Amino acid sequence: MAAEALVLASALAGATWATRASVHFFSERGRATAGQARNRGGADPEVSVAPLPRGELSRPPNPAIIEEPAGTFLGMSDEMLLQRVRTQAILGMKLNKGGSTLSFRVELADGSRAAFKPAQTDLRTIPRKEVAAYRLNRLLGLDAVPPAAPRMVSREEIFSHLHPDSLAALPRIRAETVFNPTGRTAGVVMYWVPGIKDSELDTPEGIHQSMQWLTQGQPIPVDKRSWAAQLSQLVVFDFLTSNPDRYSGGNMKTSADGSRLLFMDNTMSFFIEPEGNEKTRSILHRTQRFSRQLYEALDRVTEPVLEQVLAQASLGEYQILTPSEIRAVVARRDLVRRYIDGLVASYGPRNVLVFP
Repeated sequence: MAAEALVLASALAGATWATRASVHFFSERGRATAGQARNRGGADPEVSVAPLPRGELSRPPNPAIIEEPAGTFLGMSDEMLLQRVRTQAILGMKLNKGGSTLSFRVELADGSRAAFKPAQTDLRTIPRKEVAAYRLNRLLGLDAVPPAAPRMVSREEIFSHLHPDSLAALPRIRAETVFNPTGRTAGVVMYWVPGIKDSELDTPEGIHQSMQWLTQGQPIPVDKRSWAAQLSQLVVFDFLTSNPDRYSGGNMKTSADGSRLLFMDNTMSFFIEPEGNEKTRSILHRTQRFSRQLYEALDRVTEPVLEQVLAQASLGEYQILTPSEIRAVVARRDLVRRYIDGLVASYGPRNVLVFP
């Protein structure tokens, strides 16, 4: 909380936090070997993927630098969506109901919508962390986090465009939104995902069933294989971001057609414990099947890479992650890698890196 208060105080002072130093990137290590896996089991007869070529696990890392996101989200260009939410004028704002923290649905001048989270007194929501989650997601080669960008929004923009249905909440909005001395709030604006659904994977039944898909020796139903792969990615992602809120209920959404698991609601994350929090660590250690591409992409998660990617994302508005938060992400990356290496040593790459 002290780190959050420091960042919040700096935002109030109107400080610009963007990192400007040029950075050179290089390969930094060889693969560390790890101990035995916690849970043993036989080879999985349901999995039929080719074993990794000899020496693939120990080849030098290639931490590719991503200057700007070059991906897509639900079939749309990241850059197109970012351009919209960054630059389009705000025509209307409506407070989202049901949440314990402030968030708005925003109507933009081109007819599109966005979600907006302002800096606020409730430190369970730190908007900058949505930007960090989005950038880390793309750095890992994933496309499950909606495009998000910093956006400073003025007090006047919020109050003058507030929807009539939200006027009753005006005292709360005034009390909880944090504005800097120039009357602007350091918020984050994100693509508004239409028609999202609850996956029910965070219910007791859903958790029990889905964790079996990720356990050695347990079959993966053919019609659940895509979800199993996405859940495995989510487990790694949540451990890297140290997000304890995923399984609190209602935080595991899918696209409108139910085919895509969306990694949303990331504002309570990126804590500075290098070993992660108990909840995400426990879920990681119960997971025994992973994506080969995601495992290899962990090489990109280094301090220099994160510093540059997040500095580019900041647009000079505010710092996305503190140095301590970045160091903690890299430390957790090391733990994920050692854990997966240990499973590979016990079960072989064929049975551990079962997803593309």
